[in-house]
Amino acid sequence: MAEAIRCLLVRQHRDSVDNDYWSNQPIAAEHALRDALLSADPRVAGAAVDEILALDESYLDDYPDMTTRYYHLTGLAHSLREDTAQARTALASLRDSVEKDDQYLGTYFAEAFADALEGFIDHDEQLVQHALDSLTAYHEDVRGGGDATKELFDHYTGAYLLLARHRGMNVRIESEYVPAERHDIEWGSVELPEDTPDALRDLYENAVPVA
Repeated sequence: MAEAIRCLLVRQHRDSVDNDYWSNQPIAAEHALRDALLSADPRVAGAAVDEILALDESYLDDYPDMTTRYYHLTGLAHSLREDTAQARTALASLRDSVEKDDQYLGTYFAEAFADALEGFIDHDEQLVQHALDSLTAYHEDVRGGGDATKELFDHYTGAYLLLARHRGMNVRIESEYVPAERHDIEWGSVELPEDTPDALRDLYENAVPVA
């Protein structure tokens, strides 16, 4: 009896971990892509993009509250792979879901992400600048305001700024949360240290760089 109960508890814990892992997949992927863009390394970004494109749309059947986040990610990933048709399809789905009140990603963020994605697809510098300004304002008003949420660096704005500058857009951000040096960072691959683990080296060297 005790063994049966133990097995049941182990299985329930495993199911709980699996469910938590899958439910948070888009969040983890979003952070990975954001940080990859901040690295300004086309191979790191490429590895993150390929992980995102492996996410199947059927995921939304179980987690419909991740719709905006999913289409933001896949749209940006397709854009980085220069698949404009797929990127536009994802953008349309993102725009359709922005106003839904059951979404984990807030409307303000979703609208800014949608504007940025559309700007990258159309190479619309003004729209990307508008998105950056929106993200900056949100960070300064909400995340930079209180002791409990204060962040010294605006990761999302910084990531999009680097991508926009890499794509030749003359956008700028004036914010204490985005160092001015971010405007002048050039993208490029790095030479890995000799003691880099083989698995990490293989992942990096086999990644297809983004344009």
